[in-house]
Amino acid sequence: MEKKRSLGVNFIFNMMRTMMGVIIPLITFPYSSRVLGPEALGKVDYAQANMTYFTLLQAFGIGGYAVREGARIRDDRKKMDEFASDMLSINLVTSGIAYVLFFAALAIPKLAGYRTLMLLFSTTIILSAIGVEWLFTIYEEYQYITIRSFIMQIISVVLLFTCVKSEEDYMIYALTLVISSVGSNVMNFIRARKYVKFKLRISKKLRTHLKPMSYIFLLDVASAVYLVMDRSMLGYITGDDGEVGLYAAAIKIASVLTSFFGALYAVIRPRVAYMMERDEEQAEKLNDLTARLILLFNIPMAIGMFCLSRQVLHLFAGSKYLGVTSTMQVLMLNVIVATFNSFLINQLFIVHRKDRWASTGVVIGAVTNVCLNALTIPMYGKFGAAVSTVVAELAIFLYASIKGRHMYPVTKLGWQLGQSLVACLPIIGIYNWCARSQCSDILMISLTVVGGAIGYFLIMILFRNPLVLDGIEKIKERFSRTPV
Repeated sequence: MEKKRSLGVNFIFNMMRTMMGVIIPLITFPYSSRVLGPEALGKVDYAQANMTYFTLLQAFGIGGYAVREGARIRDDRKKMDEFASDMLSINLVTSGIAYVLFFAALAIPKLAGYRTLMLLFSTTIILSAIGVEWLFTIYEEYQYITIRSFIMQIISVVLLFTCVKSEEDYMIYALTLVISSVGSNVMNFIRARKYVKFKLRISKKLRTHLKPMSYIFLLDVASAVYLVMDRSMLGYITGDDGEVGLYAAAIKIASVLTSFFGALYAVIRPRVAYMMERDEEQAEKLNDLTARLILLFNIPMAIGMFCLSRQVLHLFAGSKYLGVTSTMQVLMLNVIVATFNSFLINQLFIVHRKDRWASTGVVIGAVTNVCLNALTIPMYGKFGAAVSTVVAELAIFLYASIKGRHMYPVTKLGWQLGQSLVACLPIIGIYNWCARSQCSDILMISLTVVGGAIGYFLIMILFRNPLVLDGIEKIKERFSRTPV
């Protein structure tokens, strides 16, 4: 039987991976944004956004479904061999279909200037299929995933700094994105034999997987619509790669914040699925812990970045990107809602096999986003796209919180929400003091982040917030056990 790993250890490894995903862009983005400029950056981002639809078809909801169902049977080697073989067989078929539609799409005149870029990004289709990333999540192999990701990201960073020297090098920049995301997937396929024995097959059992997969696939497609369609529609309606590049800069910075919570979900979700079959009460406690951790951190992070949007853009992207400040501030508001929606949809609904609820919620968001984009982008450009995204996330939140109120009533978080908002006052106060004092960007960011964080947690201690107090107790216990 596979040894169950500590959630704390898993979270540390996954947080290390997430931190790499944060630190490395902080190193590379100031360089790439300045060397490439908004137009070349927008060209790459537009091609990558359009490629997302084909990679979604390739994925076909397999990742989310495999983690949920595989976590329940991971201790049974025979069942896992059969299950993993089914997943890979389905994935190779969907990859073939994705490639057929992809090559057909290249004939669209609007994509003529992006065909070479999209061909490069299309390698992610087959590499994602053979990467079987879901298998390592099922077995909580976060140490391997972290080390592998670090190696690939270092290779991509070296390639970026040594080969990308001007706007004309945008193809090499795109290659670094491919390497950092799926460059290690061949190694994944080889290592997977440690856990399962793959056998390509067409069996009657495949049909039992397709229906629940289709719901998760619909969920993923709808999610992509309101996460990627804004860039696709922005580029299509405005016809301006520079506008897409500016918007991409704001999106990249916002994604740094949401990636922290992605690390939390990645660790807890398979454990919740595992516990659902063994100790439902413990699974419910993990869900409550997840929700409260999200609220503890996403409020101060979003409010802090809202205040510092102009300084962060100037420091990490350059003066060419200051025109996207208001857009980025809107996206910071979106961080608060979007991170909690991920919990409701991906951890609460999906793990509890409420696939139809999850799909319906995200479809509501997708339809809202597309309709609003069509109205706001022609008038307000990138700012309109950001507003549409926020409204779409709010629509999802309203649906999911009402539908899932018996599974997890979000109203129970009202007191903690109030605590977090009050505790953010030092962040706003320090920022305003720095602005009046005309501090440099680096000094303003440093004082607001460090001073604001200290003030935030001091107020939370005064409120006797149980998460913060429990964290302090665990730190004390850890140090008390440390030998002198």
